[in-house]
Order: sequence, then C-alpha cells, then structure tokens
Amino acid sequence: MFEPGLIAKTAQEFDAEKFGGILEEIVGSLPAFSSELLLIGFVLAIFLLDLMLPLRASKHLAWVAVLGCSLPAMSGGHAESGHTLFQGMLASDSFAGFFKQFFLLGAIPVIFLSYVSNQFEGRRMGEYYGILLSAVLGAILLASATHFLMIFMALELLSISSYILVGYIRRDHRGSEAALKYVIYGSVAAAVMAYGFSLFYGLTGSAQLSGLANVTFNGEHELWSAWTLQTRAALTTLVALVMVFMGIAYKMSTLPMHFWAPDVYEGAPTPVTAFLSVISKAAGFALALRFLSALPVEGLAPAWEKIPWIEMMIILSIMTMTFGNLSALMQTNLKRMLAYSSIAHAGYMMMAFVILHASGVTGSQALGFYLLTYLAMNFGAFAVVILIENRLGSVDLEEYQGLGRRAPLISACMVVFLFSLIGVPPTAGFAGKWYLFLGVIDEAQNGALAEGMSAWYYTLVFAAAVNTAISAYYYLKVAREMYLVDSDRDEAITVSTLGKILVCALAALTFFLFFSAGEVLQKTQDIVFH
Repeated sequence: MFEPGLIAKTAQEFDAEKFGGILEEIVGSLPAFSSELLLIGFVLAIFLLDLMLPLRASKHLAWVAVLGCSLPAMSGGHAESGHTLFQGMLASDSFAGFFKQFFLLGAIPVIFLSYVSNQFEGRRMGEYYGILLSAVLGAILLASATHFLMIFMALELLSISSYILVGYIRRDHRGSEAALKYVIYGSVAAAVMAYGFSLFYGLTGSAQLSGLANVTFNGEHELWSAWTLQTRAALTTLVALVMVFMGIAYKMSTLPMHFWAPDVYEGAPTPVTAFLSVISKAAGFALALRFLSALPVEGLAPAWEKIPWIEMMIILSIMTMTFGNLSALMQTNLKRMLAYSSIAHAGYMMMAFVILHASGVTGSQALGFYLLTYLAMNFGAFAVVILIENRLGSVDLEEYQGLGRRAPLISACMVVFLFSLIGVPPTAGFAGKWYLFLGVIDEAQNGALAEGMSAWYYTLVFAAAVNTAISAYYYLKVAREMYLVDSDRDEAITVSTLGKILVCALAALTFFLFFSAGEVLQKTQDIVFH
C-alpha cells in the first residue's frame, strides 16, 4: 500500500523540481532580454521624474526618452542565437533583433516631433513620453512573440498605450472622439483575434506559432467519412485564419480593418499620428510575417491543403492599395490624406507576404528595407506638417499655397518626401518598391510558375504599378500648391532650428537609403526566423 504522506512528499519534490527548472530557464533568458529591461527602467524613471519636476521642465524629459531608446538600441539584446526565451514565449532571432532596433531608433523621431510640436504646450509631458516608450515596448514584444498569450498581451500593451496617446489632449474633442473610436475598433479586433487563437489551440493542442503546421483531426465516426472530417477541419482552420488575420490587419490598417485609421489619424495629435502610421503599423507587419511564416508550405497538413492563403493575401493587397489611393484623391486635409496614403502603403507592404519563402529576395528582407524607407519619408512628411501647423494652426491643403517662397527649405524637403512616397528615383521610396516588385516578379518566373500561379503574381505587380501612378496625383497636388499657386500672404514662415535639423536629416536619410540600397538590403538578408 502507498502511504499518503509519501505520495504528498513525492508530489512536493516533483513540483519543487519543476519550479526550479522553470525559474532557471527564466533567469537564463534575462541576458537576452536586457534591452527590454533597460527600456522598462527608463519608463519607470520618466514617470518618477515627472512627479518631481515642475511643469515647465516636464517637456525636456524628451531627452531622457531619447536616451531610453538609444541605450537599449546600442546594448544589443536579441542575439542571432535562434532560440526561445521564457519557455517559448519569445523568440531570440535576427528577425526580432532587426525590428527591435527599428522600433527603438524609429521612436526617436517621434519624440523629437512631439518636442517641437505646439499641440502639447502647457501640458505635462512625462506621462506622454513614458506611455510612448511603453508602446514601443509592446511593439518589440509583438515582433518577438511566438506564443498566443504573449502575442495577445503584447498587442494589448501597444494598443492601450496608443489609445491613451491618441486622447492625450483631454480637452480636444476631436482627439477624444478619435480615441473612443480607436478603443472600440481595437477591442473588437482583439476579441476576434483571441477567438481565432482559441480555434487554433483546439485544432493543434498547442499555443505555439510553430504548432500551426500541425492542424489535425482526431477519431472516426461511423456517420462521417475521413474526407468530411478533413473538410470540417479545413473550414475551421480557414475561419481561425481569417479571425486572427483580422486582428493583425487592425494594427496594419489594411482591409478589412482599416476604417479606424482616417478618423483616428486626423483627430490624434500629429506626432501620435506619425507614430501610428510607422511604428504601430510596422509592429503589425512584424507579427503578420512571423505568423504567416509559421504556416506550412511543403508537406502540408490535410487541413491546410484546402486553404489558398497566398491568393487571399494577393487579393487583400490589391484591394488595400487601391482603396487607400482612390480615397486619398479627394482629401484636402493633409493628415487625412496621409492616413489614406498609409493604407495604400500597407497594401504595397502586403506584397511581401506572397514571397515569404522566395528563393531570391524574400518577403522579410524586402519588407524590412521598405519599412526603413517608409520611416524616413513618412516621418519627414509629418515633420513638415507639424512645423507648418505650429505656425499656421491648420493642416488644410490651402495653407500650403505659396509655401515654396515663404519657407523654401522645408518646402524643398517636403517635395523630396512626396517624391519618395510616390517612388520616384533617386529617393528611398523607389528602391523600396523596386525590391518588392522585383521579389514578386522573380517568384512569378520561378516558384509560382511551377505551381501555375504566375498570373496571380503578375496581376499583383501590375496593380501595384497602376496604384503608384494614381498616388502621384494627390502627392504632386501638394507640391503644386507650394510652388505653382500664388498666395496673398508674403510673410516668411520661420521654424525652430531643431525642426529644420530634423527635416533635413530625414531628407538626407531618404537619399542615403537610395544610394546605399544594396548595402542596406545586404544587411536585411540576415533576417531569419527562429
């Protein structure tokens, strides 16, 4: 007979041993998580400093926030070790490392844009910078997450921080309305994605992304044939895939979850709009790349054989870029125009999904390079919008009439950013689109040709080329107002020295990414998934 005390003692020893193993693995993961811990330390430090500093000094916590992004970016972090952290919750690979550097360094222009903006005058800024860094932390975790629970928690950290940033100016009715719409859309998207994760967990028995390839069906029933069970499993897989992708599409601001973007971008403080259009969007694309890379390509499980997910991505890409560009044609508010432009660029970026496993330029490499170019040109455009808004108090297109004569330096830089957004050489936007187009064409001539899908790929490239031509109309409309339309006002527009330096630096980066495109792309070729 077994003694109850002996059984209890054995169970306790087993639990202690199991807990010790978990604790040892967590402690062993901390060195690779050092950058994130340092970022968390700066968030807490900014919150504490804001409590002690007077109101007039609160704005200058921006320099602490810049330091909070620079030091973690320089300290390394995710080594290219290709292993998981915290019992499979996060990946430590070059993909996560690239996006961590992207988010940390990309947040620095947002901090400077917030610093030079007049929209935050008379308000405490410590909380703002702390919440902004919290959103950056959420983006970093989202790019590294390999477990359903971690994906959901990282997405919520990024989303909740973004909700607060959008409505940070509490007495601004448009900002409050934008924040409310953002919360409603975000809550629905998160709930839908969580239900999709639960379906995948039921199909695979695993909450790891790597388990997505193992969609199975168990058991036989006398009333159901094996073929019927496979079909039911495939249908459930399709529903789960659509629901999860809807949650990711909300962060990417792509169809069918794009409706929030124009109103939120217009109502939010302009620096926050810049953050949402680049950093938050890039976090969604990082999650999408990691999620889609887990889907099987060869040796498909029976349920995945019936799901044409590549064709689905092509259709969504074409619909997203077309909707964004056609909607932007009618806009006279520059923030709203850039919102629809952001949707269109999300459609271009979705081209990377269909070449994830290409033999030439892969989707992760092409998207990584495109995001770098998009950061430079989009932040540059928003920087000009903020500087003009500071002086004129408006973001309407008519305020830009005669701007080329009244503010020649920032007007010239704005033209550079507009040409880059179109994709005109010698700007970074041309190189970014070139590599995306080239990757899709190469796949159409090689891998897709063998599968009989080359027509899909050529259609995608043709649609992207047509949309690029459409986008030229509304981008050049801004340049036309600045240089070809006379204005009754002749007074010069003066901007801060820091604003000029920021705009010129982003313009220089736009040219640099074109002339050094080969070298930069060579570095992005090291991006691999664990």
